[in-house]
Amino acid sequence: MKGIRTILALATVILVAAVTSVFGQTYLINEKTLANPSSNLVLQSGDYNGDGLTDIAVFRPSTGLWAVRGLGRIYFGADGDRPASGDYDGDGITDIAIYRPTTGLWAVKNLTRVYYGSGNNISVPGDYDGDGSCDITVFDLDTGVWSLRGITTVGYGIIDDVPVPGDYNGDGSDDLGIFRPFSGLWAIRDITRAYFGGADDIPVPGVYRWYGGGKEATPFRSQIAIFRPSSGLWAIKGISRHYFGAGGDTPVVGNYGGTELDEFGVFRASSGLWAVKETTRVYFGTGGDIPLAK
Repeated sequence: MKGIRTILALATVILVAAVTSVFGQTYLINEKTLANPSSNLVLQSGDYNGDGLTDIAVFRPSTGLWAVRGLGRIYFGADGDRPASGDYDGDGITDIAIYRPTTGLWAVKNLTRVYYGSGNNISVPGDYDGDGSCDITVFDLDTGVWSLRGITTVGYGIIDDVPVPGDYNGDGSDDLGIFRPFSGLWAIRDITRAYFGGADDIPVPGVYRWYGGGKEATPFRSQIAIFRPSSGLWAIKGISRHYFGAGGDTPVVGNYGGTELDEFGVFRASSGLWAVKETTRVYFGTGGDIPLAK
């Protein structure tokens, strides 16, 4: 399933358990601050062992630690780097990757190091050409320009828009999309425009249900959805409204239970709690960690 769609101090690798490759679409918005790696974070996938499930994982920006529950711990990156994980080689396993805003460095563990992006760009990895692998992509918070390495450069958005890429039409490739917090506008390029949510909401697009006759008859398709931290409200446009979580929780959407559909989940930094609705509750991580999901 497509992700909706996160230097290198060349750190020492410490494996606590056997890991086949490595430890990727949580969305965290609020401050437009590149110094805060969790701001406007986009990850393409979060299956670090290729079993088809989203893994519970965190990135600790202060030390470059990546920790994946049940798999291992590894150090990759430095303070100020943004996690940018995704499946960059198309093998079905999420690769550890970082984006360094100060220099434009992308480092994908064991695969590549390239410079792409600058200034007020943020990383928005995704499969934009439908070839089954993650593309290096940046979004300029000041101009709304998307730059897809080796593919295209497109102006889509304005200052303070939040990027919300995803496969909204089920064609197998991620689409360019933005959420405009001050008006609640969702604009998906060449597909749709809708108003849903507001300034205090976090966009959490995902595949929450099958269309038509179910997964065998219809493709995966991202749905417009928001999480409201003040009340724990999850609202999926045209589908449902649920309450799950509390003030200050971070949404961690993913396929944790093996249904191939996304589930509601929250990370509570104050205690390290991961709670996935009707699936699990575990403690993993601490304050300052960035939860990695999708």
